[in-house]
Amino acid sequence: MKRLILGITGGIASGKTTVMRILAGRGIPTISSDDLAHACIRRPRPAYRAILRRFGRGVRGRNGQISRKKLGEIVFAKPNERKALERIVHPCVIKGLKKFVGRHHKGVVALDIPLLFESRLQGLVDKTVVVYCTRSQQITRLRRRTGLSRGQALQRIRAQMPLAQKRRKADIVILNTGDRTALIRVLIKSLQRL
Repeated sequence: MKRLILGITGGIASGKTTVMRILAGRGIPTISSDDLAHACIRRPRPAYRAILRRFGRGVRGRNGQISRKKLGEIVFAKPNERKALERIVHPCVIKGLKKFVGRHHKGVVALDIPLLFESRLQGLVDKTVVVYCTRSQQITRLRRRTGLSRGQALQRIRAQMPLAQKRRKADIVILNTGDRTALIRVLIKSLQRL
């Protein structure tokens, strides 16, 4: 079988991570651009230094590393700051994604890229897959996972392209509006079609 690169995307708390875990459990090589981004901003990486220059030393936590919580409070409140952060981190993330893909020459490979469409990274993948749920499900899941207020959760959801818009752009839509069993069933059916 030749290589098929899937770009898994969706909104915050739509279920991308769950989909990636299911795929990994079925032996499909997976990588998360969020994990790559976290690695890119660790001390002493160049992005770490660039973030401190741009956002100040106040974004560090007690351990001296970048506090994602502190940085998130800044970038989700100000779109220009979020774009500045993306300009710092994305080159490192894209390099990591390309390196990962380069190690896999056959079969299905899945890349979790939350900002796939926003960052125009469709050229890295063969098929785009959107994990979709309702706005109220996103809010509930995000608040349960993070402890954010409803307003903070909405602020983060609104910072991304609307899920309905991503759904229209996708090659494949995975509905994640039920339980895990239903998600697995939908996912397997979609993979079989591919």
